[in-house]
Amino acid sequence: MWEWLIAAGLLAGAVYLWQRSRAQVAKAELERQAAERAVQAARQEVERLRAQLAAALAAQVDAVLVAGPDRVIHQANATAASLFGPAAAVGQTLIAATRSLEIDELAEHVLQGGEDDDRQVLLNSQPQRVRARRAGEHGVIVSLRDLGELQRLGRARRDFIANISHELRTPLTSLRLLTESLPAGMARDTGETAGLMLKIQTEIQALEQIAQELLDLAQIESGQAIVRLVPTPLAPLAQTAVERLRPQAEHRQQRIEIDVPPELRALADTDLLQRALGNLIHNALKFTPAGGAIRVQARAADGDLLVQVADTGPGIAPADLPRVFERFFRGDRSRKSGGTGLGLAIVKHVVEAHGGRIWVENHGLAGYAGALFSFTLLPADSAAD
Repeated sequence: MWEWLIAAGLLAGAVYLWQRSRAQVAKAELERQAAERAVQAARQEVERLRAQLAAALAAQVDAVLVAGPDRVIHQANATAASLFGPAAAVGQTLIAATRSLEIDELAEHVLQGGEDDDRQVLLNSQPQRVRARRAGEHGVIVSLRDLGELQRLGRARRDFIANISHELRTPLTSLRLLTESLPAGMARDTGETAGLMLKIQTEIQALEQIAQELLDLAQIESGQAIVRLVPTPLAPLAQTAVERLRPQAEHRQQRIEIDVPPELRALADTDLLQRALGNLIHNALKFTPAGGAIRVQARAADGDLLVQVADTGPGIAPADLPRVFERFFRGDRSRKSGGTGLGLAIVKHVVEAHGGRIWVENHGLAGYAGALFSFTLLPADSAAD
């Protein structure tokens, strides 16, 4: 009897211990699963933060490099890759990527506990604003901003103020003198009065041209100018642009030649393209000496339509060639002939709005020793592709 009771007790104890062990195993399993879920959630959060950081870096206009305490790059955005090339890769040191002792020293200063700092350095002869910021406890973020564009904008603003001031002063002074002449008795006959009135109209037209160019550029750059591309014959468009300016050419004994085959048809906004072509022809007239010639021609080339305006003027200084399409830029030859520096910028915007490209060179056409402006247009048959 006692043996049976002892055995029953041992069995009950074993069952209790088994159940308790099983409960502990189940609890441990639940804890393990909870820990796995926490780890997974943490990993997802890390990936989310990493994706956010990558998106933020990609959206930055500045070049951005993120480095650790050893100044080894952990992340670099596309702008940095464009600036430094393949050297700006994860795993490279800052100095190997940037090849700049100043940038490396700036990062080291911040990593060693120094305050966030920035300075201007030269990279490939281009000024850069470099900023180093602490990233957490053991990292540094280095950003670089190209100051060249800011300097170009500042230069454009100064050019604009100088050019507009000069261009407005000339016709306004002339108008003042002319209007003072009329009541002062200088115009003693009808012929003299008519001559003064004609000069007044000329100066008013110059002011209108300035206002129109400013308005055109503002509308195009703001996206307010609507471009309607429709199949358009180039020959009559070019003829209209030339005829509008032919009186100016005849006044200076200049010859305008047109060579635009009638079968050429482009996808174009007639009004905008006529204005752009007129600006190029007017530009050629200004810089071609009396008795010179201007040529307007077009032809099919490499799947596009190539339109060119050549003149027999002095050409463009080589140093000015890269800047002729900048807003408000006026090279040495432009300063002698006046102008706002907006006409060619408008042409560039119009051509690009048509899906084309534009460039300028000197002595590019046989028999025409001056400047040669060339731009491309989409042929009308490309609309069906």
